[in-house]
Amino acid sequence: MTQITLTDENLNLSKTSFETAEDLILELMKVKHEQFELSPEHIKIINEREREADESKEPGKSWEEVRASLRRRNG
Repeated sequence: MTQITLTDENLNLSKTSFETAEDLILELMKVKHEQFELSPEHIKIINEREREADESKEPGKSWEEVRASLRRRNG
């Protein structure tokens, strides 16, 4: 078990124990999301990529397939 101490008192995490580093990262992203804003340029890029994906004839992969592939590749 690894203990991590965070000194930012304004985090307001929903829990204090996490099974994986990924769970902690996701929680931190949720807490900090209000401080994050996309620029209009980034929004345009994301919308374009979403449109391209929606119009694509190639089958995509589910998130579980992508996650499994990354875990096989990176351990």
